[in-house]
Amino acid sequence: MKILLTLGILVSFFWAGVANAAPVYRGQFSLPYEVRWGQAVLPAGEYLLKFEDVTTRVFVVIQDAKSGKNVAYLAPMTTSEGQGTSALLITDDGERVQSLRVADLGETFIYEPTPVRKTKDVGEPHKVQTLPIVSAKK
Repeated sequence: MKILLTLGILVSFFWAGVANAAPVYRGQFSLPYEVRWGQAVLPAGEYLLKFEDVTTRVFVVIQDAKSGKNVAYLAPMTTSEGQGTSALLITDDGERVQSLRVADLGETFIYEPTPVRKTKDVGEPHKVQTLPIVSAKK
């Protein structure tokens, strides 16, 4: 009985340490206009972001930079390798976050797939607006 009790206490301390562990990445960004990110609508302003790993699924937590309040909790549809600087990639209509590229992690988190365009000019590349993400101090 004492062994089980001791084991239970040790496991609780372990999980408390995991829950309070520093996030893998922290960043900050500025939105010059309102955008939709998943189901969230973020007005123009300054934001912080961090990652949480919940049972092997990565979530991005967006916080208002002034108040520190969580404003969105987002899961990507998929991920891929990320090359280039850290940035939010906004759809060419300026309304939705397509993906979040994090250079420090070497990954891109995709929230909205690139639409397939059926136009006469098949060679036209898909254009996105890029908003920089700055790594926050840990």
